[in-house]
Amino acid sequence: MPYKNDEFISQLYRLSVPLTLQFLFTSSFSLLDTVMVADLGELQIAAAGIAGQLEFLLVMILAGALSGPAVFMAQYYGKRDYVSIKKLAALNVFSGFAISFIFYIVLTLSSPYVFWPFTQDDQLLEMTASFVSIVSFGFIASAVTTAFTMSLKSIGVVKAVMYMTVLSLLLNTVLNYALIYGHFGFEPMGVNGAAVATLISKLLLLILTVAYVYAMKREVSVSFLKRFPYDRVLFGRVYRVTKPIIIHESLWGLGTTMYIVAFGMMGAASIAIIQVSKVIGNFVLAGVLGFAQSASVMIGEQIGLRNKEQAQKYAERFTRIGVAAAVLIGLALFVAAPQVVGLFHIGEQLRGQAVNIVRIMSCVLTCSFLNNIWIVGVFRSGGDTHYSMKLVLGSTWLIGIPLAFIGAGIMKWPIEVVYGLFATEEISKTLFGYFRYRSRHWQHDLVSTEQ
Repeated sequence: MPYKNDEFISQLYRLSVPLTLQFLFTSSFSLLDTVMVADLGELQIAAAGIAGQLEFLLVMILAGALSGPAVFMAQYYGKRDYVSIKKLAALNVFSGFAISFIFYIVLTLSSPYVFWPFTQDDQLLEMTASFVSIVSFGFIASAVTTAFTMSLKSIGVVKAVMYMTVLSLLLNTVLNYALIYGHFGFEPMGVNGAAVATLISKLLLLILTVAYVYAMKREVSVSFLKRFPYDRVLFGRVYRVTKPIIIHESLWGLGTTMYIVAFGMMGAASIAIIQVSKVIGNFVLAGVLGFAQSASVMIGEQIGLRNKEQAQKYAERFTRIGVAAAVLIGLALFVAAPQVVGLFHIGEQLRGQAVNIVRIMSCVLTCSFLNNIWIVGVFRSGGDTHYSMKLVLGSTWLIGIPLAFIGAGIMKWPIEVVYGLFATEEISKTLFGYFRYRSRHWQHDLVSTEQ
């Protein structure tokens, strides 16, 4: 295929490189926390893992609530309708703040009981509650930041987001080093030092993001002094598309939390192993998340312009590139698994089990890549949210979770086998998602004035 003067390639490069880097840097927060906490012991890793899972649940709820308006913004951007974009940006900011504030209150009032499903170890419960009490306020800051950044990405502003994320990550790294082990004159705080470092870096990222949006007078700047720009017709259409996204992201986030509960039935050491393998997997998948976001913007813009044939061609090209990347990265991860796991300095037995899990992960990486590209980049950009909801919830709650609980709670199989059962979720999503991707039934023009 001739790539010279290819608009797809030039637009992909402009969007995907900063988006991919931004997601990699974002996932590095959890990776760095886990690496730097690893020397403290298995309980500390497990505490950070449980806290991280609760934040992940919030992230999934926010992804559901904020992705719907973002889909519309991408299509409105194709029409250059900035009035509607500003209304949707306001909806995102207020929704993000409200959801995270409610989550913060519920989490604060229910601690430490909310951690009981994960473990009955009193020491681990106390450690987790202390960690969450520090970092939880950062959930609100992170939610508002996410609302602004998702709006910015929908209109193709990605480099600024990447630069601000890098600055926040650098601060998090320095503070982790200083506060966990007591450098630069600070007292060593252990795992709580990681929580303080994460909180401060999230607050910095919020300040940088808000300052950029308003100083540069971006299209998504929201006036807090004027009346909320409520548009009943527009928000009603957004709600119809967003509702299944909220359901599927929230229940999928709850489903991944249930997996941690299942692994927790096997002991704190199992949670530590899963936390190590999870942060490795999240870092690897961060690249495809940026790639999928690029697909969402580019395909959504083509659908907004009513170029359905071009949208399908874009979907096919994203799929081919995704498969090639997944195969190469999967092979590299399989070979380098012992060295990657060795970064975390865990015990010999745990290290061997973690290596096995990372290798299982590498074998299904192609499925994980395709699922992210199709669900986030293709189906969602075309407003095909009801099918995405059924695909994700069916594979998670009818296949993956039952098998994981049978393996961990009833059969008492080794953790590698239980993780393999968990991986059947990704395989099943790929099998069913392929037929939807090929059918072209995922394309819906959400912003046409005739609708």
